Amino acid sequence: MTFAGLAAAALLLDADPRLPWFAGVFSALLFVAAGGVRAWQGRRELNDVRRVADRLIVDKPRSRDASAVVRWRSEELTSRAARDSLRREVDRTLRSLDPARLPSASPLRRSAARGCESLLVLLADRLGDEQPVSARGVLLTQRFLRDPASPLYSEGLLLPRELSRVIGALEP
Repeated sequence: MTFAGLAAAALLLDADPRLPWFAGVFSALLFVAAGGVRAWQGRRELNDVRRVADRLIVDKPRSRDASAVVRWRSEELTSRAARDSLRREVDRTLRSLDPARLPSASPLRRSAARGCESLLVLLADRLGDEQPVSARGVLLTQRFLRDPASPLYSEGLLLPRELSRVIGALEP
């Protein structure tokens, strides 16, 4: 916001007829660029803090002395908006399992996932209900839905076992 004000003030340089017109415009563009860089840095720092907090939540789920950052991140992860967003991801996955849909370039293991459709519905319902969920469970759900190494996309672990583990981790 500060940089936007400085950019506006720099445009006032154009009011002085003794200065070339590009002096104000160039100065304003520099302030806008500086504001963009600062916003990008802030977003990157916030993502770094989230990553560290996520690691602590997953690796040390029962830490008695959780920091304020971990508590903040846990509240963010278990918010209604975050849960609804994850539920929509599960619903999209369920829709893509429909045999009437043509195969796509998605790496989703459709045949294996179709065998777990009831577990996926249970996961979607659990995310959508009003009961509290654990932040660790939300992170494991995100990893399950988004990680290319997840059994949803790659061979390896048994999909039903991993899906059951994710559903169980949602319990606080």
